[in-house]
Amino acid sequence: MQTVGHRGASALAPENTLLAIRVAIAHRLDYVEVDVHLSRDGQLVVHHDAQLVDQNGVRMPVGELTAAELARIPKGDDQVVPTLAEVLALAADRIGVYIELKAAGTADALGTLLRDWTDAPQLICGSFVPELVAEARRAAPDVPRSVLFRRTPQPTMIETCGSVAARYAHPCARPIGPGMIAGLHAAGLLVMTPHTNSPLEAERFRQAGADLVASDDPRLLAQIIRRAAEERRDNSDRLWRGPVPKPHDPARLRPLRGSWALDTRLTAEVAP
Repeated sequence: MQTVGHRGASALAPENTLLAIRVAIAHRLDYVEVDVHLSRDGQLVVHHDAQLVDQNGVRMPVGELTAAELARIPKGDDQVVPTLAEVLALAADRIGVYIELKAAGTADALGTLLRDWTDAPQLICGSFVPELVAEARRAAPDVPRSVLFRRTPQPTMIETCGSVAARYAHPCARPIGPGMIAGLHAAGLLVMTPHTNSPLEAERFRQAGADLVASDDPRLLAQIIRRAAEERRDNSDRLWRGPVPKPHDPARLRPLRGSWALDTRLTAEVAP
């Protein structure tokens, strides 16, 4: 299982900002998820909604502002709206980036941005709009693709992902259980679950077999990873130790067919 910081580490820093990316990196997450729109001057900028609110409470469409104008609008903690290029430069060799395409033209712009990029981080791009994912297939064919789904039957998810050669299915509506994930896996898809800030739900997603689990809070994800590591360690210990001899049992362990088993034939060699 891999971990994804939703809009960066948005529980600990303003969402979709460079600070949120840095915090996710500090917590050693595998990916950050960011949302992109096109600015008026054609740059990919990182912001969730199609509009933003300036310091005076005025709503402005992201697409009507240049990247330079967006970079002057505060988002808290001395953060502003970054460009995707700034995010990729920060993320390089540090963390993967899951790019959600939010608006028309973003897929082609992504292809243009990546064309001469030599040190891009590990990327995934996806959208709720299959047409944008299809455009990404043409514009940036080397970037693995994902389709995000609202409440959708599993066969439709599989068919839609197949139509755009997506590697990931990203159902965003609950419930999501082992049966759904197993069915998507059987179709050759990796699965990202909806972002969650519930430790119990995150653990359920992990146990159900999710490939990527997202949260606003990187501390929650670190807790889930620790638990998974402890389970692997416990399972490994059980595999190598085999059954634990009773105190009065003079048996000893010996290798047998690549594992460990009790050999009670050698009791004469064991000190009392």
